[in-house]
Amino acid sequence: MVKRIAFFAMMLVLALSSAAAASAPVKVAYNPATGNILGFIAIEKGFANDEGVEIELVPFSNSTDALNALQAGKVDVAVSFGTAAPLTFVTKGADFCIFGGYVSGGMPVYAKPEFEYKGLKSFLGKKIAVARMYTPDIVWRGAMMRAGYKPEKDCTIMEFKKPADVLEAVKSGKADVGVGTNSTYLQSVAAGLKTLTWTNDLDPMHVCCRPVCRKSWMAGHSDAVKGFLRAWIRAEAFLLDNQEECVKINQKYLKLDEKQSRIMLLETNQVFESDPKSNGVRYMWELLGKLDYAKTEGINVEDHINVKLYKDALDELQKREPDNKRYKEFAKRFVKYNQ
Repeated sequence: MVKRIAFFAMMLVLALSSAAAASAPVKVAYNPATGNILGFIAIEKGFANDEGVEIELVPFSNSTDALNALQAGKVDVAVSFGTAAPLTFVTKGADFCIFGGYVSGGMPVYAKPEFEYKGLKSFLGKKIAVARMYTPDIVWRGAMMRAGYKPEKDCTIMEFKKPADVLEAVKSGKADVGVGTNSTYLQSVAAGLKTLTWTNDLDPMHVCCRPVCRKSWMAGHSDAVKGFLRAWIRAEAFLLDNQEECVKINQKYLKLDEKQSRIMLLETNQVFESDPKSNGVRYMWELLGKLDYAKTEGINVEDHINVKLYKDALDELQKREPDNKRYKEFAKRFVKYNQ
């Protein structure tokens, strides 16, 4: 009897250990105003659990706080805090690595209805509100520079910590133009502001929110990262083929009505892609240096980009489903985006 009890006790311990090993908790920082549709889908449709990952969503209202938490090890991954911000942290010594993709474009530049927009020249001499270290700020400055302007001299740039502060500056009349984020788009429309242009119209090459983690964490959690990426890739494929259902999922997690959810997901010029799109990350890195926005000299950005784990995750999915048309498309895209 004693031997039998000991045997069952041992089997119970092994079963519990196996269950614990099968699911790797990953704390994911995200902005609840911006959203995280690939993460929402991965959780809601069970893709994360299928791939051995338990995603715990941790909300942050701004990039600085989220990335400080990431650097301190309070979260494992940050997904909706741009490209410029994590790369700027890298220039200051952060042990960060970009390993996947999420959003490109879709960030509005808005003003009051009477503002006449006739291209970049319309910004000259105006008060421009920006959120410091947010990707749209970099994109707008870069577009002005390429047009032959010097934004710091040709405009009055008003820097804020959060996109919500940018919106308030325009609403109150303190600023003429706001270089915003999608997190404030619905509020800008509700306030009667008009969208002058979008960041991907200003610069089609730019990328925004990238999943980022600490290199030291990645080194010990490569299986969890690959599981996360498999779920992420499956979520993108699901989004492409089931947009109406994804509007409902977005509505649930962002606590919006259906109309607002549809606008945020499908009508804001956002491009959702799971691919790291490392060519775009390198482009943003070069832009940071050219604008003297951050000190990039002496740092090899390649040390802070990992596309191998994404490729491994995609290869694993293709082996599992060799006839999946989306995975075939993603494989071709990977070559284009990461040459």
